[in-house]
Amino acid sequence: MATNDVLNERLNALHGDLSEVKSALAQLSAAITKLALVEERQSQTAAALERAFKTIDKIEQRVKTIEEANVTHKATSIWVDRGISAAFAIAAMIILRSLGISW
Repeated sequence: MATNDVLNERLNALHGDLSEVKSALAQLSAAITKLALVEERQSQTAAALERAFKTIDKIEQRVKTIEEANVTHKATSIWVDRGISAAFAIAAMIILRSLGISW
């Protein structure tokens, strides 16, 4: 009987240990599932950041092109303004001379 009691005690201890292992395995499984979700979200975030950076690069290129065109436009605009002013001055001088006014 003493042998049976020892075996029963050992079986009970083994049963307790097995229950603890099952519980730990369940917790580990839940943690791995959460880790997989976090990894998937991180992957999606990385992809979204990559798309955002590509879009920013395209926008920077467009802004650079517009700024370069604006410099040319400004230079042309200055020359056109000067040409129009000169044309008005010449027209005014012609009108004043035709009216007999000189200075």
